[in-house]
Amino acid sequence: MDQKTVDSYNKIARDYQQRNSVSMWGREYSIFQLLTGKDKSVIDIGCGIGRDAPELIKLGFKYSGIDASEGMLKIAKESAPNADFLLGDFYQLPFPDAHFDCFWAVASFLHVPKADLPKVLKEARRVTMKHGFGVVAVKERVEFNEGVISETKAGGIERYFAFYSEPEMRKALEANDLTVKEVTRERENDEDQTMWLCFFVQKNC
Repeated sequence: MDQKTVDSYNKIARDYQQRNSVSMWGREYSIFQLLTGKDKSVIDIGCGIGRDAPELIKLGFKYSGIDASEGMLKIAKESAPNADFLLGDFYQLPFPDAHFDCFWAVASFLHVPKADLPKVLKEARRVTMKHGFGVVAVKERVEFNEGVISETKAGGIERYFAFYSEPEMRKALEANDLTVKEVTRERENDEDQTMWLCFFVQKNC
């Protein structure tokens, strides 16, 4: 994640919490658990305010979250005080190989330039065990491809976004040894009616 985006999240952390405290990933939590099985360790890559932590913990996952924003992590630790949160970089995850059973990367890799997507996917694969599962969720491309955007709903704060079509992201995942097992689509209830693409993947070995 570029520094401008990290700085922006540090500035809007509290406002972001107020606007995004309710998860829309109920169906995805269930599918993820069905794929992974119970009592699995998961790394939430780009955990933000830790919104998904309580739900994943409730489902029995042994949860760890990592994010590049100190402001977001401060809130995450407040909302899930018993969870394990770390400040860190998507490009160099501070964990050994095959450390987790699975990974959860929801609304995080969309802040990575497309040219760098293979790097963060490689890291996600590296820290995931053999044949482990993962989730990658991004916003669907309509017109804009990638670049810095100033969003009205975020108070005009600038952040880097990369948008994808379903075939484009599927191709990128499979090119990086992640087999797509299922894809879901979720419409966000925002002014843009943003469509999210959620890819359930399995690590190839």
